[in-house]
Amino acid sequence: MILTPDQRVRVFVSSTLDELAAERVAVRAAVDRMRLVAVMFEQGARPHPPREVYRAYVEQSQIFVGVYGERYGWIAPGERISGLEDELALAEAMPRLLYVKEPAEHRDPRLAAMLAALPPDAVSYRRFRTADDLREKVEHDLARLLSQRFERAANPPVTEPFAGRLPAFRTRLVGRDDDLAALDALVTDETVPLVTLTGSGGIGKTRLAVAAAERLADRFRDGARFVDLSAARSPDLVGEALARGLGVRTSGGTPAITDVASWLRTKHLLLVIDNFEQLAEAAPLIAEILRLAPTVTALVTSRSSLRLAEERVYPVHPLSGPTDVTDPAAALAGSAAVRLFVETARASAPGFELTPANLGAVVEISRRLAGLPLAIVLAAAKVRVLSPAAIVEHLGDALGLLTGGPRDLPDRQRTLRATITWSYHLLRADERAMFDRLAVFAGGWDLEAAEAVAHPDGDVLDLLEALIESTLVRRDTTPDGQPRFSMLDTIRDYALERLRAGTDWTAAHQAHAEHFLRLGREAQAYLNRADGTGWLHRLEREHDNLDGAVDWFVDQGDPGTSLHLLWDTWTFWWRRGHIDEAGRHLRRILDRQHLLSQWGLGRVLLAVGGTAIVSGQPDVAQELLSRALAVVRASGDDATLAVVLGTYGQFLAQCGEWERARRYLTEAGELSITSGEEWQNSLVHSRLALIALHAGEVAEAWDKVRVALDLASRGQQQFTALIAHYTWALCANAADDPADARRHLVDALALAADAGDEAALSTFLAAVADIDSRDGDLTAAVRLAGAAQALRTPSNEMWMRAFAPPWPPMGLDPAAARAALGEARYAAAWRDGEALGVERAVASAASR
Repeated sequence: MILTPDQRVRVFVSSTLDELAAERVAVRAAVDRMRLVAVMFEQGARPHPPREVYRAYVEQSQIFVGVYGERYGWIAPGERISGLEDELALAEAMPRLLYVKEPAEHRDPRLAAMLAALPPDAVSYRRFRTADDLREKVEHDLARLLSQRFERAANPPVTEPFAGRLPAFRTRLVGRDDDLAALDALVTDETVPLVTLTGSGGIGKTRLAVAAAERLADRFRDGARFVDLSAARSPDLVGEALARGLGVRTSGGTPAITDVASWLRTKHLLLVIDNFEQLAEAAPLIAEILRLAPTVTALVTSRSSLRLAEERVYPVHPLSGPTDVTDPAAALAGSAAVRLFVETARASAPGFELTPANLGAVVEISRRLAGLPLAIVLAAAKVRVLSPAAIVEHLGDALGLLTGGPRDLPDRQRTLRATITWSYHLLRADERAMFDRLAVFAGGWDLEAAEAVAHPDGDVLDLLEALIESTLVRRDTTPDGQPRFSMLDTIRDYALERLRAGTDWTAAHQAHAEHFLRLGREAQAYLNRADGTGWLHRLEREHDNLDGAVDWFVDQGDPGTSLHLLWDTWTFWWRRGHIDEAGRHLRRILDRQHLLSQWGLGRVLLAVGGTAIVSGQPDVAQELLSRALAVVRASGDDATLAVVLGTYGQFLAQCGEWERARRYLTEAGELSITSGEEWQNSLVHSRLALIALHAGEVAEAWDKVRVALDLASRGQQQFTALIAHYTWALCANAADDPADARRHLVDALALAADAGDEAALSTFLAAVADIDSRDGDLTAAVRLAGAAQALRTPSNEMWMRAFAPPWPPMGLDPAAARAALGEARYAAAWRDGEALGVERAVASAASR
């Protein structure tokens, strides 16, 4: 297998070697510009027979590019045709782009015959004269091919968003067919913007909402998104929780709920909001979002209604009990509660069958558990060790002990609590100990975390398997195929009670926080690299756990360690748009600055000052950054000093203090070299290029931006490369070279799309639209402008302004474009653009 580490599309390049050396360089440049991987066979490069090597290369590629001049190529001993012709044949099943150099007065007749034999309906070739001509043709054709293949299906496959993905359930939904049919009608009714599923804990609201969303997702242009609010304990945090769940950037300079509404305003999607009951005071925020985003429908789960004017309440009832208690087949057919018990029991004990002998006990279990799905599942999981009759007996004891629990709980909740307690007491001592300690995880955990935090006496997998079989723990699979575990909120609440009542509360939380501190240290080196997307996704999965760890260290009087965790993972908070949340953590640390070292004080001043730039608080930024500069300079920490000077220099440039900014940035660059921080040096050179451009020092600007891009590419620094490409585009635009500017914007778009950076995507798409409106397809330009606007939120714009100046528009303004196209065509193109989404918008920008 010959695979590239980042799994990008591979383009096999076939040609003779010496004859077409310049052309091979040109093709590689075109492939690189499209952010693809050029696969080029060089004979003798590997210790394998040539045919074996190039066959492996072809098989592991997705696109074939053939370049032909005069020579037919070498024929290996024992072969009938040359490697050149063999490669073409091997690539028959993939897209083939062929280019023939003209003139070619001495073309080998065998090569001419090979080209003449190509079936015209299957493949054709283009002629070229020079290497530059070839590069432009290959780049254009690759972009068109990628765009066409993306658009080919009527409903093109769109990468499922990481944020807001519907949770997966391993078991079949039982007994809710009528509910799903009713929800189909309610949710698709255009006059109903909000449907609330109400019912007690354990009744199955979340499971039903997700099943409904799965059925209806394709009825909404932008699909369905899921946000869990269980971690939001205050109505003030609802906006932040929604932004996090949807992957929307916040800044602290505008309310998070405003960013959410702005992001949703052009979307046509079904928004599932889970666990709203503890946030009733925030219900008007949901109404405001739906008012501002009229094509969004909300499906909310809550133990009580939101009491909003346009809300439709759908009560979720317990599962039905049997009417016939004598015939197993009739009981199964007539009772959803019995069917759920039997299906769960069979999953736990594959040989289980409902028989006349055990039917009465199963019916009694479903009756005693009041048709509550979660309670039934917990009870049915015990058939691997207890018969249904024994379960009835044990349940009788558990339900009889309800007087020992909270007396103010509703009957169904008391029944559920008793069932969980009974399941808990059936565990072995080591299983109970692990169950208690796993309660510290918010949002789930992986095997490594379980081992680090639970400190099991036995094998962690065996203990987790026992908890899964008892249905107290769920096992899921991450998008990259790794196992992940979690508890339902109702069960986690119980586990937290048990942990708090025991002696492990402090030890478990400390182990949890220390594990995520180590994870942050491990992630730090990768987060801004081109191959670091997987780490960003992993930290997003652990977002709630990171929050918990940061808060734990602060609450224990150790803000310095909390700052270490934030500093190591800063790229995650910054790039993923969690600036509002990070700022709240940092302010808590700054309030305890008397407990910090000089290292800690300098870095927290820098971090809070940086968030103040993004949130539009220049006076606060000025004060904190000047204090940070003094503290860090006195500490002798050159690596941190480079970051302070770089950040402060960028801020001063935004304020128009050009010479002071240049001085600080120059010093930052020098310190970055001595400290080995190439990412910082790349950013510094991009900023110095813009200062030079502003001063009219064109040659200096080009020198700086070339260094910036070289440093970013050499270090595989994704974010700094993105900024360098944008800076290059600004320089090219100022030099009246829109084609060069566009090429670098397309490169930047590819990087931003890979990172899921909607702030950068919005800015770059708008810039490409501006260029295209000058001399390109005006309809396509308006479409791209609409796509850019759909991604624009207040915090996205504030975040981009912290790193890069706005694009200077030089094309047609909206009024002129509207006049040129006519109102109807302009409006249609704009609407089409708003509906494109990230993948199609980027493909469209790259296709020209």
